Amino acid sequence: MPPYLEFDPAVTDKRQVYRLLTGAVVPRPIGWASTISAKGATNLAPFSFFTVVCVIPPMISLTIARNPDGSEKHTLKNVRETGEFCFNVVTQPVWKEMVDSANAIPEHDSEFEATGLTPIPSVKIKPPRVKEVPIHFECKLERVIELGPNRHPLVIGEVVYMHVDPACMTNGYIDMKKLDPIGRLNGFQYMTLGEIFHRTFEDGQPR
Repeated sequence: MPPYLEFDPAVTDKRQVYRLLTGAVVPRPIGWASTISAKGATNLAPFSFFTVVCVIPPMISLTIARNPDGSEKHTLKNVRETGEFCFNVVTQPVWKEMVDSANAIPEHDSEFEATGLTPIPSVKIKPPRVKEVPIHFECKLERVIELGPNRHPLVIGEVVYMHVDPACMTNGYIDMKKLDPIGRLNGFQYMTLGEIFHRTFEDGQPR
């Protein structure tokens, strides 16, 4: 076996550390977050440092890196101001719009308008949902945890309402083939589902 490449994050270039992290932790789900500012401007942005963090109560997290100058991104500013955001699942039909929503659009302009996506009302929060996708989680801010010397923000939101299109369900479960989700790889690469494997295990937890 050839020797491994060795990296010490304390002395490795930070861009290289980022490339190693995002190339190894794959595929990553994409947290497509819609928010609204205190002045009523809507925002939509994707984040692939995203996951489920709790079930009771249901919570999800978004890691929202700061801008290169240390300022907060529009999504984080809106979440801090209003205490709300909506997660919209990214599916294959809208993957290009998702990528386009990551462009540097001015704060007072809307990614909904820039991408041609349709905002629709939520039930318990003010930020709109994306009409073109089948699943939305309405979230209330639980807390923001700032990590490391650059105060890297980890946003945790409690899911207070869920919307699921029945067309992507089978026998009470979300059907992955019907959902057709998109995952993030490294660089500018994304992926759809490939072959799905099935193998049961027993750990005492009902599923």
